Amino acid sequence: MTLPEQAQNNRVWHVIGLVCGVLAIASLFVVPSGIVGYLVAIAIASVAVMVGHLAVRRHGAFRAAAIVGLILAYLGLIAPVGLLVVRLTRMFAG
Repeated sequence: MTLPEQAQNNRVWHVIGLVCGVLAIASLFVVPSGIVGYLVAIAIASVAVMVGHLAVRRHGAFRAAAIVGLILAYLGLIAPVGLLVVRLTRMFAG
């Protein structure tokens, strides 16, 4: 594979990483609230984090987009985990 072909392939990875991060944030608003909804949002965000890490490891012009996508994916992961912990605490405490 030549260098321009590899750079084009890395751009695709970087854009996919950004899109996955945006989808992880969007899933917080689309998925219904509740324990099952939070678990679905956690699964979507976990996949986005994995794809984001794969995209950030590749060098290229759009690497900053992949970093932004990874940050969004982590934020999309932290929020439903926190909401799930609060929901489970309320359910088992009272």
